[in-house]
Amino acid sequence: MFGQIKRGTGVISSFFSWLWKAIDSRILVEKVDSRTRNLLLSEQIDAIVQMTPALACGAMVIALHLLIVSIGTPSLPMVSAWMILLATATGFGIRSWFRAKKGKIKKQNPVKAARRAVVSAGLVGLVWAMLPFILLPAPTPTVQVVLPVALGAVIFSAAISYASLPQAAFTFLFPVIVACVIGTRLMDAAFLANLLAVMLVSLIPVVVAIITRSARSFIQHVHRELDSQNQKNVISLLLREFEENSSDWLWEFDAEGKIDRVSDRFSIATEMTKEDLIGRDFVDYVRMILDSEAFHLQEIVDAISTKSTFNGVDIAVKINGQKMVWRLSGKATYDPTGIYCGYIGTASDVTAEKTAEKKINYLAHYDALTGLLNRARFGEMLGQCVSRLERYGTPFSVFYLDLDRFKLVNDSSGHLVGDRLLMEVADRIRQEVRESDVVARLGGDEFAIILPNLSDTSEASILAERLVKTIEQPFEIDSETLSIGLSVGIAVAPINGTRPDQILRNADLALYRAKEEGRGMYRFFEAEMDSNARERRMLEIELRQALTDGEFVLHYQPLVSADDGTATGFEALVRWDHPIRGVVPPAEFIPIAEQSGLIKEIGDWTIFEACNAANDWPDDMIVAVNLSPKHFMLTDIETVVRDALDKSGLKPSRLELEITESLLIDRSEEVLSKLGDLKKLGVTIAMDDFGTGYSSLSYLLKFPFDKIKIDRSFVSALTNDPAARDILRSIVALGKTLKMNITAEGVESQEQANFLKDVACNHFQGYLFSRPMGPEEMASYLLTEFSEQVGQSDTARGQPGPTIQKSA
Repeated sequence: MFGQIKRGTGVISSFFSWLWKAIDSRILVEKVDSRTRNLLLSEQIDAIVQMTPALACGAMVIALHLLIVSIGTPSLPMVSAWMILLATATGFGIRSWFRAKKGKIKKQNPVKAARRAVVSAGLVGLVWAMLPFILLPAPTPTVQVVLPVALGAVIFSAAISYASLPQAAFTFLFPVIVACVIGTRLMDAAFLANLLAVMLVSLIPVVVAIITRSARSFIQHVHRELDSQNQKNVISLLLREFEENSSDWLWEFDAEGKIDRVSDRFSIATEMTKEDLIGRDFVDYVRMILDSEAFHLQEIVDAISTKSTFNGVDIAVKINGQKMVWRLSGKATYDPTGIYCGYIGTASDVTAEKTAEKKINYLAHYDALTGLLNRARFGEMLGQCVSRLERYGTPFSVFYLDLDRFKLVNDSSGHLVGDRLLMEVADRIRQEVRESDVVARLGGDEFAIILPNLSDTSEASILAERLVKTIEQPFEIDSETLSIGLSVGIAVAPINGTRPDQILRNADLALYRAKEEGRGMYRFFEAEMDSNARERRMLEIELRQALTDGEFVLHYQPLVSADDGTATGFEALVRWDHPIRGVVPPAEFIPIAEQSGLIKEIGDWTIFEACNAANDWPDDMIVAVNLSPKHFMLTDIETVVRDALDKSGLKPSRLELEITESLLIDRSEEVLSKLGDLKKLGVTIAMDDFGTGYSSLSYLLKFPFDKIKIDRSFVSALTNDPAARDILRSIVALGKTLKMNITAEGVESQEQANFLKDVACNHFQGYLFSRPMGPEEMASYLLTEFSEQVGQSDTARGQPGPTIQKSA
């Protein structure tokens, strides 16, 4: 017996399951995915709940009228009990409406909620189905009129209220209509009963059509809303990622973490088909392709566990042996009911960007030519040694190295050979020191070494002798034998100082003593070493006299356009025309001027003189003036520049002021503010010697420089060093990204010029085009340049022009 009951229940369940699917098919929701179906069900249920108050009010009004017309009839007690039952069933609907207002309905499972709605509608329908059996057995004329009207109103109001979920509507109407047809058989008037029965049966297809069409329209409307919302979410994310310049590939995974959608680009990047990717666990796949253990992946895992947004997380991956860096961004998605649906996000390949960042960061700490530490990093390491000295009493020694006769090699063989010589010197120094020793190139032909845990002068002497002998050995460069020497100054901490600057200065003083005594030797710092100080004092006195006697002159080196090789301006280079020493280059007197404060007068004079000279040049030529960091900080630079422009009559756009990166290290905000004031005058601001000092990208972002001047060391190295060429490409690309012009210094060969032109460098400066020229040479150069431009113009008009051969 129980088996028969179980089979019967199964048959009924199967029938209703079939009926449910058939209705879904009619309203076009049978083939949608489960996620969309749940969203649609939530909207269908919500529509029913929103109609509940109106349906309840209408039902109670109809019930009240039926109660009134049943007064005085035997049906009154049954109608009263029926009304209480209806009120109870309606109360459950009102309760659902209140819960929906508080947001509790959206937290339910949509399928279960839909089934409850169908069952609830069926129960209410059964309550209304009782009415014919209560009133029709002994109807009064009034009941015979009111009851059909009431039931008709109930049928149509239910059809409208439950239309969004046809299963609920049919479950409500089926018992009501069947009860009405059967109830007519209880009436005494056969004609009226038959008429009502025919009307009810005729009403069924109309009601079914109304419900089906209404449900289909409702589903289509909700479907469009869901599609629109999904598109808005995707577009919003893509636009945001695009604005941040990090969006490239689209990915998506579901609530279980399984990848369910990827873009073509993502598939190409992973070198896997979409079919292979879809269905994989997203986090497990990313973990599988990691190049190494990455803490950043945990950031993504933590974000997913809390369903929070993650943005711009970089991870190192390896795809088929190729190492890359991906940047991932994503955010959690929810359906309209508030149910978590998974994540949607983007990934982009930022390998090139990261590589460029590494190269630029490398420049911040290492000398581009030799690969040794640069001055900034050496200063940091020296500070760390002093800190260990203060904390643990650990002694150390500092060697200050300077090459002898290096300038002669540069002047006779050119800077290209000089740079290669510096590279080989750096290699020899590396070979003579321990792995724990710190070697740096401080600039030019100056090097320094920190020897941790070494205070024994005998050991320091042995190393110094070895270094001197090693550097004295001839160098073979391009089949040319070059011989130079090495002078070494040594300071031992804490004996010769306890501050970084003091220790390095004392090593420098010892170096000067070694040079004074004949070069090619080493000397330890001694307290009585004051000869260098006396020399500086003497030079300071002569510098002051030189300002009074007008011994300073400006030499000019052309800035050449990379497009046509014509001069677009000149850099003004100050020289000291000493009556005895002859022309003294700035490297020899500028440091003394900076230490003594005379740099203020020299720098101000240079700006005024350069503006006056440039005012006599063609109107399209600029003049560039390099500002010493000390001069910049000592003088009121804005006032000086404004006065120079006003007195000379030079257009502000024709003056270019060059600053070095070291200027921005101390009091950077004050410096940036002064640069902003200069910018307002209309002059051009350039960053000089980019890459040799600190190379902080933050300064390029904080201030809108007009130009970057690439240091000559990079240009010299590009001929034989692929890394130098890559670094140059990165610097030029950086400048283009920041909309800055690029000038390359130290161009000495056509090969260098061709490479720099290919990478879109804007201007060149170097011996390939001209050496710095004095006032007389400058006049001749301008005349030649002007004649050549006139010749080119004549040729363009069909007239012959002069052919001018520029000197290299």
